[in-house]
Amino acid sequence: MFVLVTLVSGVVVASDQPTPKPLFPEDVVFSSLDGQSTMTIADLRGRPVLLTFWASWCGPCRVELPELSKLYGELVGRGFALVTVNVDQHPLMGKRFLDGLGLTLPVYRIDPQITKALGVDALPANILLDTDGRFVQAYKGYTPNVVEEVRRLVIEMTEPDES
Repeated sequence: MFVLVTLVSGVVVASDQPTPKPLFPEDVVFSSLDGQSTMTIADLRGRPVLLTFWASWCGPCRVELPELSKLYGELVGRGFALVTVNVDQHPLMGKRFLDGLGLTLPVYRIDPQITKALGVDALPANILLDTDGRFVQAYKGYTPNVVEEVRRLVIEMTEPDES
């Protein structure tokens, strides 16, 4: 839990209200790798979403994408959405990479300026969003802990509320 402390006229006021996390921009358009379809984060509202940014030349991406594909298979029943974003110069490079790994994941592309504005400056990069499209956690680079932490957080987000 976050505690927000504000200094008002020299008096400290504490609030147990969590600081709201920012929403992922809803106007970002994700285009399928083949260019035939588009979507936005608003299309996935109500589901926890992991955005994973990768490229064919990224060695750690070669390890992480199969792990994320397996995680998606485990958690899809909880409404989990995996949105993979290829950042290669040309979409064909991403398709060849996935074919070589034997993966059939939905792959999208976004404007490189948006990728940069999101702070994606290392690969792989992952951004976990909650069911309202708010940022939960961002991960730069690959470690096996990322998949485990995403699993834990998605399960927490999708557990039935017992109140």
